[in-house]
Amino acid sequence: MQRGFLRSAFGLILLAGFFLLTIVNVWQSNRIERNQIELLNRVDAVEKTIENGDFGTQRSGGPSGGIFGAAEPNYVTEAMTDPDNVFTRDSSNWLPAEAKQGGTLNLKMGSDPKGFNWLVENGADVSEIQSYVHIGVGRYHLKDVTRYRGELAYHWAISDDNRTHTLKLRKDFQWHKPAVDWSSGRFDWLKGDHPVTAHDLVFMLDLLTNDQVAGAAPLRSYFDELEGYEALDDYTFQIRFKKPKYMQKVVVLGLYPLPKFLYAYDEAGEAYEPEVIGKRFEDHWYNPMGLGAGPYKLTRFEPGVAIELERNARFPLGGNAMDKIVYSILKDQNQPPRKLRTGELHLSSLQPAQYRAEVLEGDADSPFKNGTLEGGEFWSYNYFYIGWNADQPYFADKRVRQAMSHAFNAQLLIDDVFLGLGERCTGPMPTVQPYYDRSLEPYAFDLERAKALLDEAGWTDSDGDGVRDKLIEGESIPFEFKLVVFGSSNEYKTVGNIYKEDLAKIGIRMNVAPMEWANLLKKVDAREFDAVTLAWVSGPPVDFRQIWHSSQADLPKGSNRVGFRNPDADRIIEALEVEFDERKRRDLAQEFHRLLYDEQPYTFFYTRKSVVFWQKELQNVWFQLTRPHLNPRPFYFEG
Repeated sequence: MQRGFLRSAFGLILLAGFFLLTIVNVWQSNRIERNQIELLNRVDAVEKTIENGDFGTQRSGGPSGGIFGAAEPNYVTEAMTDPDNVFTRDSSNWLPAEAKQGGTLNLKMGSDPKGFNWLVENGADVSEIQSYVHIGVGRYHLKDVTRYRGELAYHWAISDDNRTHTLKLRKDFQWHKPAVDWSSGRFDWLKGDHPVTAHDLVFMLDLLTNDQVAGAAPLRSYFDELEGYEALDDYTFQIRFKKPKYMQKVVVLGLYPLPKFLYAYDEAGEAYEPEVIGKRFEDHWYNPMGLGAGPYKLTRFEPGVAIELERNARFPLGGNAMDKIVYSILKDQNQPPRKLRTGELHLSSLQPAQYRAEVLEGDADSPFKNGTLEGGEFWSYNYFYIGWNADQPYFADKRVRQAMSHAFNAQLLIDDVFLGLGERCTGPMPTVQPYYDRSLEPYAFDLERAKALLDEAGWTDSDGDGVRDKLIEGESIPFEFKLVVFGSSNEYKTVGNIYKEDLAKIGIRMNVAPMEWANLLKKVDAREFDAVTLAWVSGPPVDFRQIWHSSQADLPKGSNRVGFRNPDADRIIEALEVEFDERKRRDLAQEFHRLLYDEQPYTFFYTRKSVVFWQKELQNVWFQLTRPHLNPRPFYFEG
């Protein structure tokens, strides 16, 4: 009986063993099947990634950001304790701790940018997009323009003689994926990760100093004392100057890399020869788009329709809560307030005519007045002007330019056309600039004084036809010219028409020529204009070489657009460049201000105050001290 019991127990144990083995086999089969499915899915994902040109961009351990950025590398933390580091830690952040990620921010732009090659396009609209799409070696502190924070670079050392600047670069920045047709297979040569390195800074300076790159002429003027530059290793860059100048620190701060892996090659991936790379870069096949390594990626530009930016999830510094930013191209000035009313725009500044209609004369229940929309205002580093082409026979004499300023009823135009949203400007810097000389009274509107100056300059009505004329090189030239104005601005067309009437009273015939922005810039770059209404947007440092030095007057696409040449002005500019004492710099800047006040190469008009409205759902709206003042990086949508 005991033997039968043992036989039964053994049978039960054997049966349980078989059962357990069966379970294990089933589990192993299922596990193998799941692993196979997972493996197939991963292969599919890799194949899809390769097809999209993203291969290598999703590797584990790669840089990642999030809206608050990635953890700070130890080498950056250590660098912030170095007293010799020009960069200091900024106590201000783009976003508060409660910021939420997500949503599409809808903004507007008033015209189509010419293109997005950062080095050759100098428009404020392109610079604005660049500030979101790209990075520089550093920037001003967010709310203190006297101090500097690192961006691509984390350590900045300046030699004792102020001639050598050495920058150590972060190792966690990657270039964005180019916006090309990956499905065609033609751009496979662009696939993979492309880290931003010191060699990209060298490449940028190679192109900037290349005379074939005409569009770089304005920036090139600041490198006249350049001695050399090099990548000491992949992440250390050094630039040297022959002698120190005040603005070199600002110039170094403003350096940014250019992607050599893209711009050094033609569309088929063939490298350009060194002797033609400048010309090929000027009209590069990728110029309709722009590539960067910043918080947002430029993913779409449809002229006349929209510019679209997408959040770069790999941006290590954060400050990019919106998933997308879409700029609608709105050339009709009446559209922004309508789209603010309907919620199609989240934020927009108002032009003076819109401000009059919506705020000054709007109904009490208007969303611009009843609290439906939030509002604010800011003064910016800008000044508006009429530029007189001194290479034209009418404006070579400063007495004529002075007469044109006396005939320009600037205060009336500010009050009635621009509704008091600005103040008169008398010289080559915005009124918010600390060096601005407020002792200079604006030119008074005085048609009799204008007539007297024109008579002194030899412009008289010799034939009695009501238009002044002058004998120049044996030919009688009537005083008739065109004033080019921004065609999408109703205000500037009004300015032109009022000015035209006043000039007619003193024997000058002026024709108003409205132009769209891109065409206007082409005319200005080619110096194919008599006079033009434009504005300069600057930053806190004061420097006059780019716009006013005689050496810049004949450069293709240079910023001395009016051909101003004056040896006394050159002397002051050159003295200011090598002066580091702030009091002496102010004295020189004000001396220059007085000289241009007398010469009137521009009729200096006004510094603008901007009025902005936005939807209540938009949080943390504040305006930068430097351009772009309306920077969306601090904004986020309420949860």
